[in-house]
Amino acid sequence: MKIKYLVLLLGLLAALPVRAGEWNYDLEGHARTLYGYSDVKDHHHGIGAGWLSSMIGYDFNNGVSAGLYALLNAGIDRELQNYNQGRWGEEVYGIVDSAYGQLMLGQVFNVASLFHNGAPAVGAFSANTDIVDFIANPNWHRTDKETKFATLTATDINTDGVAPKISYISPEFYGAAVGFSYMPDSDNRRGLINKHAGYAHDDGFVGAAYFDHDWGWFFSKASIGYAQYHGNDKEYSAALNISRGNWNIGGGFRKTYIDGEDKSTPDRNLPLDFDGYREGCAWNIGLGYEIGPFASALTYFDSKADNADNRNKIVAFSNQYGFNKYVDIYAAAAYVDYDAAGESETGWAAVAGLGVSF
Repeated sequence: MKIKYLVLLLGLLAALPVRAGEWNYDLEGHARTLYGYSDVKDHHHGIGAGWLSSMIGYDFNNGVSAGLYALLNAGIDRELQNYNQGRWGEEVYGIVDSAYGQLMLGQVFNVASLFHNGAPAVGAFSANTDIVDFIANPNWHRTDKETKFATLTATDINTDGVAPKISYISPEFYGAAVGFSYMPDSDNRRGLINKHAGYAHDDGFVGAAYFDHDWGWFFSKASIGYAQYHGNDKEYSAALNISRGNWNIGGGFRKTYIDGEDKSTPDRNLPLDFDGYREGCAWNIGLGYEIGPFASALTYFDSKADNADNRNKIVAFSNQYGFNKYVDIYAAAAYVDYDAAGESETGWAAVAGLGVSF
């Protein structure tokens, strides 16, 4: 994390009025290992991943609370090196809660991504990028030497990843709230931007809203988001999830486009279609079921570029069983159809694994 943002964060927390209250602390972690078999290229593959989260907070007697959070994460043998530092990363941020809303400062996802709740996400394939660990996608690359996202990877607005930002979320009113995020530098390895692009270090703005409501017969969660990066790159998203009993069904949509003339200068040293995600769309839909310690989700994801023959179709069936409060068991399968300029991949993968939490 850049030093100036950490100084701002500490200054924000230090400026709060000190009154008698209560300190609280939390420390938790999770590690998982997955092994998979696919019918394409390297048939057998295993990965490891984990995170460690800590929090120190203070609850003031006047209804104000403040906390400092730190999350460390890392991965072994993963296809996309998309943590902040490549194979490992961090999120450090502060949160102040009051009757006037919530203020966040630091490395955290933008409000549109935080509000987004569409297709169910479960277990080993809770994100589309998890699947490429077992069937590599020619449209998505993130290594030390190359960053290329020819298509969108998700229906939530994840372009800026956890780039340092300031966010505000309003108090909830009848199940609804709005939020805003501003990042002075949009580049982050958890996002989609190639750091060598001419616009990589431009600022960005995100606005979003959510609405949760109990209709009696079912419960719904809906959200919308809008973003603007480096002046003329625009994005919007929408998501809806409906649940009843043990079942839920949901989906999302995201559109990106360049409003007017593209101000970026082409660079021949960068991969072909490295920023195709800037003009494209993505949508998904899924059905989820949860009973006791077992959760399952069947999802379909589709993303494509507007100006090239780059497209992804992913069908995933992911399951998770909580053996106890410390151990989770995973089983998942996926079928993919990737199309890229001059390269394509079609196949299936089956994955099983174990997770340990503390």
